[in-house]
Amino acid sequence: MGYQLMTTEDPKTEIEVSRPDTPAPKANARRWTLRRTSGLVAALAAVGTVLAGLTGYWTTYRTITRELLAPVKPAPTAPTEAVRFSVVVLPFANLSGDPSRDYLADAITENLTTGMSRIPRLFVIARNTAFTYKGKNIDAKEIGKDLGVRYVLDGSVQRDQNRVRVNAQLVDTHSGAHLWADQFDTTRADPLQMQDEIVARIASAVRYELVKAEAQKSVITTNPDARDLAIRCASVAGRAGLFGKEAEAGYRLCERALDADPNNVIALSMSSIGYIVSIVLGRSTDPRADLKRADELASRAIAVDANNQLGHVAKGNVLRVERRFEDAIAEFERALALDPDVAEAYGGVGATYGDIGQYEKAIEFFDKAIRLSPQQTQELAIWCHGKGVAYFGLQQYDQAIEWARRSIAINPNFASALGILAASLGLTGHEAEARNAEQRRAALSKIKNIAVLNKAFAPPPSADPRTRATFDRIIEGLRKAGMPEE
Repeated sequence: MGYQLMTTEDPKTEIEVSRPDTPAPKANARRWTLRRTSGLVAALAAVGTVLAGLTGYWTTYRTITRELLAPVKPAPTAPTEAVRFSVVVLPFANLSGDPSRDYLADAITENLTTGMSRIPRLFVIARNTAFTYKGKNIDAKEIGKDLGVRYVLDGSVQRDQNRVRVNAQLVDTHSGAHLWADQFDTTRADPLQMQDEIVARIASAVRYELVKAEAQKSVITTNPDARDLAIRCASVAGRAGLFGKEAEAGYRLCERALDADPNNVIALSMSSIGYIVSIVLGRSTDPRADLKRADELASRAIAVDANNQLGHVAKGNVLRVERRFEDAIAEFERALALDPDVAEAYGGVGATYGDIGQYEKAIEFFDKAIRLSPQQTQELAIWCHGKGVAYFGLQQYDQAIEWARRSIAINPNFASALGILAASLGLTGHEAEARNAEQRRAALSKIKNIAVLNKAFAPPPSADPRTRATFDRIIEGLRKAGMPEE
């Protein structure tokens, strides 16, 4: 019996693809099946839908790649000309009033400098140079001219007996405009863990803002090259949302980028993702061929640059679609080994563990992705939903309800989260609320009854009995929420 990949359209066709990790003893090789089904499958990601597994990809432009950023070689003879993509992390100010506590602000500054240096081809001013500005109040434009950098990241640290508050801001040295600012609060229970968490969250947010800023600049380019097209590809797909039809325009930009440069890693990776999305949403006219193409593109991205994290994230997604769960986790972990601040990789690992019924681990990795995600994004909505369905799998329905509601608060039209909310409310006796959630879900999904839902999930994505048991409880909860049998 093969494995089936569920998508979000009506079940019409079925294809078979050989499983590369399963030997074929004779003519009867084991195969897994890709079947196109319908919309609530995404809502039921607790049992391993591919929709939940693609968490993080609609904003993959957050992961800055070597191909995304042009080579930077600051000219020593022209220090006042800012390098196209460059940053200085200025010493964070200690606002505690006690100079003996400078060490915390200095440690955060140093770790942020190291974190920024992991971004391929981003020119980062050395720590020793940056620290010559400590305690000085100098305009960002002047610093940009002095150091030849385009962006300045600075901030402050304030602490009391139990908590630490860090403020950070990113400034464009050309215009003096503040591109981003945020505040981070944490406890002092474990100083090293506290520092790591703050640095990771700031670094992740700054990556996102830097790429967004570069994408905006590339839009006005009159003769865009492969780099500009790839940036715009990621940006358009990101703004539209991974599954939005508008994202298809972004993927077409990646095709143009590959025409200009067949070895552009971000274009290769994003194009691979585009094919996977097409399969998952039932838009593909040839899922088997598109899956093969997605695999080829991701593999080429890794071949061009094995140290580029986005290629490994894309490959991990392909492997999840193929139900090669252990291999998928390994690819996501390779991305994290290259850069431990890649939220998309944490989301991919979390979704994969959810596929195989390891819900505790799924929650652990979704938590890491959520901590690194900018607030109020569609990506965050998907990860909150993933955490909710993991709690559903653990039969912790109050927590499932809470996280489903968090997801819906970000995206009120997220049918997946509405489905889990309806099922959880149905199982906990909140009939009126459950029926309301189910009616909202049904208005957004093509799955209208239990019969279609059962057909869509036969069999579940993994052999683990927990996934089957979880799906059976979802059916029970949705039935109590008012979903008709036929």
